[in-house]
This record gives sequence, structure tokens and C-alpha cells, in this order.
Amino acid sequence: MKNVLILKFPHSSLFGGGEQHTILLVEELQKKGFNFFLASSCRVLLDEFRKRKWPAQRAWAGPEPVSKISILSWPFVAPFAFVSVCLLLMHYRWWKKTTLLYCLSLTEKILATIPARLLGMKVVWVEHVTFERWLIKNPLKVYYKLFSRQATIVAISQVIKQQLIEKISIKNEKILVIYNGVDLGKFTMKQYRWEKAARFNIGCVARLEKEKGIEFLIQAIKMVREYIPFIRLIIVGEGSEKRRLMWLAERLGLKEIIQWVGYQHEIEKWYGFFDAYALPSVKRESFGITIVEAMASGVPVVASRLGGIPEIVEHKKTGLLAEPGSSQSLADQLLYLFNNRAETREIVMQAREIVEQKFSLDRMIRDYYLLFRK
Repeated sequence: MKNVLILKFPHSSLFGGGEQHTILLVEELQKKGFNFFLASSCRVLLDEFRKRKWPAQRAWAGPEPVSKISILSWPFVAPFAFVSVCLLLMHYRWWKKTTLLYCLSLTEKILATIPARLLGMKVVWVEHVTFERWLIKNPLKVYYKLFSRQATIVAISQVIKQQLIEKISIKNEKILVIYNGVDLGKFTMKQYRWEKAARFNIGCVARLEKEKGIEFLIQAIKMVREYIPFIRLIIVGEGSEKRRLMWLAERLGLKEIIQWVGYQHEIEKWYGFFDAYALPSVKRESFGITIVEAMASGVPVVASRLGGIPEIVEHKKTGLLAEPGSSQSLADQLLYLFNNRAETREIVMQAREIVEQKFSLDRMIRDYYLLFRK
């Protein structure tokens, strides 16, 4: 039996890929004899743990130092946050017998790594997003680099690993790439259904935020509609951009062909309605788990040539790649899928095969199990 403490003190609380990954990891490793405890200021993750009756407590370690205000206030906040984190670690090490610390955000990576090592705990950092100014230009980057020597860093894609090496000067041997995985029993291969069907349903599962580039997909649908009048778009997700995107769809005369279904818990069912899947991200797409879900479900994919996506989608082999921020490029690739159906069938088969080889949940859990047990 191994006890693991998860810490997360983020700048903001959102339910995204990192949070989903954490929940899935805990669910699966509990079956293999691990116990998990969460101490965090992340409201979303705390709620998810409590819903499942997993051990979780609200804790404080100051604001994550990734914005101008939080960085400027850090010298005043850090001493108090450090004491708080040390007391937290001592409690879990001595009373809960935790032997591994799992760090999700910058705050605890800086504050908790050295105390945890002094208490005899193994430390694992996980990096879910590509690095931008919040770390590359952050004056606290020096501490990240220094304390990383006492941790194993898990990167969810090769592009994150390369950034760690090139932009942060982390040593190669400190970084382990473990791709996110999907449950192949849950995301099952659908029958290729639109060989003769008079329909073309495009699906998109994403947070409705600017970085996801949904506006470019909507504009692409407008272009494709001139050639495929029965095209439809199904958007699964919520976000701050929803009202603006709905206004754009109405302005382009697409209100009747776009379906907004909001956030869905049983997302695997929705892939059955999609004839193609599009992820038009324009910024910070470190992996793209929904792409893998679509590929596992037998849905052909069009995605941006951005971040870690090309590690999943090989152009014209396991999907199609479009240029980020280009509605025309998206439209061209969607038309290519529709007009080259024999080739699309082959893409679908190869995509499922690569998911089975590299992106399965079993493979991901095996890699984390070996890391945690080491």
C-alpha cells in the first residue's frame, strides 16, 4: 500500500484536461493499491474529490506566482505560505504515512519540493501545459530549475519535454514523457457511417475559450456549406466565449445548423453522432485528449498543427492537420475528408491502431504505476 499526497494551488480553478487526468489517474491507481489525499485551493478539484468521497482538504499556499500581481506580492506571501506547506507536509508524512508527493502547479513545486525530500518523500511534478511567459519570463524560474533536481518531472508530450530542456535548461534524464490515455473499452470503434449518407456532422469537444479557436471552425463551416449544404456542427462544451460565438454563428447565417449542447459528462456517447471531429486550437495545445477520444471512436480528425497535436495526428495517416487560425485551411481539410472517403476509411483504421499502441489508458496507468512504485 502506497500513500500519495496531491497538492494543487493554482492561479484559477477550472475543470480542464489536467483535472480530468488527475481524476482518472486516482480512480485507476486506487484499484492497484494506492491511497490518495488531496490538499488544495482548487475548488473544482476539491469538489470532484468530495463527490467521490475521496480524502480532500482545503489548504492555503498563497496565489500561484504566474501573474504580475502575484509575482510582485510573492516575497511577502511566500514565508507564510512556506510555513503552511511545511506543516501540511509534516501532517501527511507523519500521520497519513504518505511517501510520495504529486505536484500539479508552480506554487507547490517551489514551496514543497525541498521540505518533502527532507521528510523522505519522493516528489513527482507533472506538466500539462506548454510554457509561456508565466514561466519562461518568470523571475522565479531559477527556483523551478534548482528544485527540479529533487523531483521527477512527467511531461504529457514531447513538445513539453523539449521546452523544459531548451527554455528552462532542465536535464533530459529528469524528464519522463507519459502520454495521456483513453479507455478503449469506453471509446469503442464506431461503424464508418457516411459512405452514402446525405449528412456531414462535424463535432467539436472543447472549452469555449479563445485559445480553442472555435470562431475559425464556425467560419470554416460557412465555407464548407457552399459545397456540402447538409453539413452540421455540434459543439460540446462551455466557456466565457459562448455568447460571442453564438452571436458570430447567427451573424454568418449558421444558427440553424449549429447545435450547442454544453458540458456533457458521458462524452463518449457524443462521438457516435460525429462524422468528423475538428479541434481548431490556436494557442497552448500541449496534447489534445479529445483528439485521441475521437480517433479511438473511429471518427476522422482535423486538428491544428500546434503544440503536441502532431505527436498524435500524422497528416494523411492518422488524421489531417490544418494551420492554426486559418478558417480556409480547416475548410480545405474538412472537404478533403468528405471527398476522399476511401482514404478517410484508411485514416480511421490507422488512427485507432496508433491509439491502441501509444495512447491507451492501460499503457498510461502502467507507466505511472511503475514510476510511483520505483
